[in-house]
Amino acid sequence: MGATLDALHRLQEVELQITEIRQRIERKHRTAQAQEKRIAELDQRIRQKEVALRTDQMEADRLDLDVKTSEGQIAKLRAVLNAAKTNKEYSAALTQLNTTKADNSKVEDRVLTILSQVEAKRKDLEAAREERARDVARLKELQGAVRAEQEDSRDLLAKLTADRDQAAEAVPPQMLKVFDRVAQANEGEALARLSRTSPKREEYTCQGCNMSVTMEQVNAILSRDEAILCNTCGRILYVNTPASSRVR
Repeated sequence: MGATLDALHRLQEVELQITEIRQRIERKHRTAQAQEKRIAELDQRIRQKEVALRTDQMEADRLDLDVKTSEGQIAKLRAVLNAAKTNKEYSAALTQLNTTKADNSKVEDRVLTILSQVEAKRKDLEAAREERARDVARLKELQGAVRAEQEDSRDLLAKLTADRDQAAEAVPPQMLKVFDRVAQANEGEALARLSRTSPKREEYTCQGCNMSVTMEQVNAILSRDEAILCNTCGRILYVNTPASSRVR
């Protein structure tokens, strides 16, 4: 393996450590973001529950007012009934009284049904608010974990970044661009070992994606100290054998 590929290996080692730290922080950050999303969705449900509760309460209040108005009408009809002078007047007043009382009874039943719904919705809303309080407390824990991870990793990340800069100095600029691009596309893993699949046949695969590598690429990897990329996953291929062991 040539000096350039050796330098890429040193760079790869540091890059993987940096990537691992950043991914660890990012995983905690994503967990906190998921909790924030959960709270936002819960807030939406709470608002919907509040609207539904207010709507039912307003309906119950309106019907209750109707009941009170109807009771006033019933009282007047009773007075008319008591003051009736003829059977016809009495019968008409009695019929209207019974009809009004029946209608009023239906409204009262409706009020009771709605009030029962109001009570159930009030309890459901209170449970949702308690759930939100727990979720907010959990979010604070998760956000604290993110800050703690960032704080714990700050010094090591700064050191590794400096180490990476130093390792990158030994890599030609053009090849460094290739490395950075491939590392970014593969979660920091820019290099992949070339593997011979059979001791009897000259067949090779990339251990990064397990796809076959052409013999032209294999010869280039063994003979030239430069970045040869896997045609499938794009990683920089390398072997552990000396550069003089060229495949024929």
